[in-house]
Amino acid sequence: MSYRSPWQSRAFVAMVAATRRLLRPWPRREARFVQGLVARQNRRVLGHLSGRPARSILLILPRCVKRTDCNHDVREGLAACRDCQRCQLGDLARLCERYGVSALVAFRSHIAFAMARERSPDLIIATACHDRLVKALRSVPEYPALLSPLTGMERMCVNAGVDLVGFERQLAAVPGARPAAATLPAPAFGRASAGS
Repeated sequence: MSYRSPWQSRAFVAMVAATRRLLRPWPRREARFVQGLVARQNRRVLGHLSGRPARSILLILPRCVKRTDCNHDVREGLAACRDCQRCQLGDLARLCERYGVSALVAFRSHIAFAMARERSPDLIIATACHDRLVKALRSVPEYPALLSPLTGMERMCVNAGVDLVGFERQLAAVPGARPAAATLPAPAFGRASAGS
């Protein structure tokens, strides 16, 4: 399935970089600009997928979603998290199982990009901080990717949250992604999203 994105254009990437530089003195405006880029990306991807079921979906998460006191190895998947109720990764593992989605935590962004190219999924769903979302769009523009920002963190790059409800909405909107059960049980972690 071929996917065309404006992020494949050097001129577009340069325009985004220049705009972000201009907006840097106003962090809220820069954040809104990035949110707009992500919203347009998500609409473009869903349009691309309409009528083309995504047979393989890969969820890529940044390392900061893994709790600092967790000993599970989540670099190849979330199986160890499935029955754990200490953080949102357990909820994500169960949700991914219901929808047949592969999920992993990438400890560096270049590893995430390499995994995307190696697995070559029909669709990537990723969450990250605003800066890393732009880096993902720029680094692997050839893959359709639905993106969402992290919902909060204790401090920079530590114990970040994800929007579970938003993630399920993204999955439900993808042609070909169907849950095994009718409804998602309430998150075991006790919140739909961290930091909200």
